[in-house]
Amino acid sequence: MLKDLVKRAYLSYGEIASKIAPNFKYVTEDLKKSGMKYSLTEYLSLAIFVSLIIFVTELPIITLILSFFIHVVFAILLSFIFSGAGAIIIFFLFTTYPKAQVSNLASKIEKGLPFSVSYMTAAASSDAPPISIFKSIKKLDEYPELKEQARNVIKDVDTLGMDILSALRREAKRTPSKEFKDLLLGIETTISSGADLTLFLNNKSISLFNNYQRKIKTYASTLSMIIEMYITVMIVGPIFFTILSSVMGMMGGVESILAMQVLISFMLMPAISVVLAFYIGISSP
Repeated sequence: MLKDLVKRAYLSYGEIASKIAPNFKYVTEDLKKSGMKYSLTEYLSLAIFVSLIIFVTELPIITLILSFFIHVVFAILLSFIFSGAGAIIIFFLFTTYPKAQVSNLASKIEKGLPFSVSYMTAAASSDAPPISIFKSIKKLDEYPELKEQARNVIKDVDTLGMDILSALRREAKRTPSKEFKDLLLGIETTISSGADLTLFLNNKSISLFNNYQRKIKTYASTLSMIIEMYITVMIVGPIFFTILSSVMGMMGGVESILAMQVLISFMLMPAISVVLAFYIGISSP
């Protein structure tokens, strides 16, 4: 379905996208590293198409809402401004999405890297060809993003007939992860210099695990601080506020106090909980 949408967008707005593409060349590299199988022109065509849909959809809705409060002429004028601003924001969000996707993909690759290098070390210690260390990663279902990176190297060697050094250099340019890039270039240097690949991978594994342990310790400290804040803000704070507001309610303004209690209890507190849960999830190493 998405391919059909991209095709339709390209047929409709490909000419416009090709004209503005030189201004968005920085998106090209992010598209390649994120694994999105679109050219820059195709992607910009999709961005234009979706932005126009947002504009056309928002225009009557905003006009209808504003017409209840102001004259219809001003409502139409403001709706054009708001809808246009919304469409522009959506377009530029499209241009930043590949970079965010690259960052997310790099994070997922680096989470599995310390464990995967241990498998690579075991494969290298058996004196098998260097390509076998990437075939060992290919068997790890726990890290699909890392498997895809290894599959690229294997495909370059087995299918395209490239030598292992060229394949490593090519994948180092394509990978979104700096740590995996350093690993690939380190393997390439070790092989080309005739050094001990097993020793290199073993040292790299130790370094990655030490870095992983530091991340765990930092995360544990951050989590402890978040828990303390949560207890203070979400448990002690509401109890104190409920008691204080109830006392104030006895003096007058019961309805406004009750509305504030409902707002805090059923909207603000759940919202804070969701935000904290989301932050804990994305920051977990």
